[in-house]
Amino acid sequence: MRYLILGATLPSTLAAGFTCGAHWINLSCKRSRRAHKADRRIQMKTLAAKAIFDAARELLIEAKTLDEVTVRKIALRVGTSHTAINYHFGSRDRLIRSVMEKTYLKFNAERLTRLQSACFRAKSGNPNVADILDAFLEPSVRWASDPSTGFGIFRHFDLVSKLSSDREVSDPNLFEVNVHRQFIDALCKAAPWFSKEETGWRLFSILGMRHLAIHDPDRGQMLVGDLFDLREPDALLAHLVESGEALFARPRTVPVRRLSVKAPRAV
Repeated sequence: MRYLILGATLPSTLAAGFTCGAHWINLSCKRSRRAHKADRRIQMKTLAAKAIFDAARELLIEAKTLDEVTVRKIALRVGTSHTAINYHFGSRDRLIRSVMEKTYLKFNAERLTRLQSACFRAKSGNPNVADILDAFLEPSVRWASDPSTGFGIFRHFDLVSKLSSDREVSDPNLFEVNVHRQFIDALCKAAPWFSKEETGWRLFSILGMRHLAIHDPDRGQMLVGDLFDLREPDALLAHLVESGEALFARPRTVPVRRLSVKAPRAV
């Protein structure tokens, strides 16, 4: 049996080959169209989630209280339904967590970049205590003085994590301390007379000073008087670094008695 194609006759086996090839081309086109549609759906889903994320971040920066950050307000800002927020993120609290995590990554990236710069500037590659503390504290002091940075997001999330019953939101390990450990390692090289644990305690104490100075400046100002203005970022940073540096000064003598961890006896 022969087929007439473009005025010529072809063997049936060759004609069957053409038919089979055309069939596979048709299948490939259909698969390509399906893949394109799937990619398009994923892209639209990603864009929708990003719009919700950006709206939530803007609202968290603007809001003075957590009550101002509602699912309805986020949805209105995006121009979508409140169900879209639950679809993409699960809940408002998980959305806030997502915003906080990304903000925290950016915040810690600035810390580590400053620490790396301090290491490059140091001749030995090991910066002194003051430079390490400046790298650790400068981003938080600067962010706290500029609302557009998103520092208020941390405050809002702190309240969300305390009120939420969702374990993914209230997880105490969400704020990892690996970045802090890198600063502890650097401080141990700058002040080798203290153990890692003693260094960690000193860094934690400095965090406490910074927290109170930023979040309760009125009480702090009453205590420091006219020494400096706690609301002036450069002055606050300089005094935090100076006070922190004193905690890492080499001890004059080796302490004979350590503080006991045992519970005191009843009096």
